[in-house]
Amino acid sequence: MGTRKSCPHGGETKDNGNCTVPGPDGLPVQCVGPWAEDKHDYVQRFIEASRGARTKYLTPKGRRPAGGAAYIELFAGPGMARVSATGDIIDGSPLVAAKHAEAPFTRLIFADKEQENIDALDARLTALSRRAQLFCGDSNKLIGELVRLVPPYGLNLAFIDPFSTGQLSFDTLRVLAQVTRMDLILLFPTGMDIKRNFDRSAAKITRFLGTEEWKDRAADAREAVKLIGVLREQLKPYGYTQGTVRSVPILSGRRVLYHLVFATKEPLADKLWNSIARTTSKGQLSLRGVD
Repeated sequence: MGTRKSCPHGGETKDNGNCTVPGPDGLPVQCVGPWAEDKHDYVQRFIEASRGARTKYLTPKGRRPAGGAAYIELFAGPGMARVSATGDIIDGSPLVAAKHAEAPFTRLIFADKEQENIDALDARLTALSRRAQLFCGDSNKLIGELVRLVPPYGLNLAFIDPFSTGQLSFDTLRVLAQVTRMDLILLFPTGMDIKRNFDRSAAKITRFLGTEEWKDRAADAREAVKLIGVLREQLKPYGYTQGTVRSVPILSGRRVLYHLVFATKEPLADKLWNSIARTTSKGQLSLRGVD
C-alpha cells in the first residue's frame, strides 16, 4: 500500500495504511494527514447540498415506484481515521455518507481489498444500525457486481479514493459511468503520486486514464495537472460534458497534494458542486478556485 511510517499518536503505520494503535472503539483506524479532513468535508457538503434532489427519488410518485439512491465507495477503508498531526479521530467518508439522515441513501455499497478494513467498517455500520453491502477484494474486478446493486433509476453517488494511480483502472470508471444518474467524486493524485513518480509510472497512468494520449499532453511532472483534462475527455462520451467535470485542489500549505474531480450528467449537481467548491472546509474562499 505505502511506505511504512510512524504515526506520533497511532504507532507504526501498517502496510495497509492503518495505525497499529486502534481507535477508541477498539477497531482499526487509518493514518491520514490533516488534508483528509478537507477531502471528507467536500464529500459531506455535496451530500448535504444534494439532499433536496435526492429526496425526490426516495418516495414513490403516483404509480411510479421510488427510484432510490445509492452511495458507492471503492476504496472504503475501515470507516474512521486518525489525523497523524493531532491524534484526532475523524469519520471516514463511509461514515459521513451513512450518517446523513435528512435524505438518506437507500443503498450503501462499499469495497476494500483489506479484510481488516471491511470487518471494522461492518462493525461501525452495525453500531449505527445502517445496513450496507460490503465486499472484500479488488474493486476493479468487483465493479460489475457492485454496479448491479445500484438502483438503475435512482440518483447515485460514487466516491473513488485510491491511494495511487496504480489502484484504479479507467475501465472501472467506464462501468460506473454507464449508470444513468451516477455522480462521481474522484481523488486524482496529482502531486502525491503522479508528479512524484511521473518518470516511472507511464503504464499506471495509461491504465488510470484509459488512453496513451496523455503522453502528448504532459511532457514531464510539472504538467501533471493537465492530465485532468485527459480524464474530462475520456468521460465525455458517457454524458459527463466538459462543463460538468470540475476539479478542486487539496493542499498541504501551498503545495497541491491531489485534486478532487467531480463529474456529473446533471446541471443541478454541477451547480451544487461549483457552489460548495468555492470555499474550503474552513469556510475560506478557495485561492485556486474550481475549474
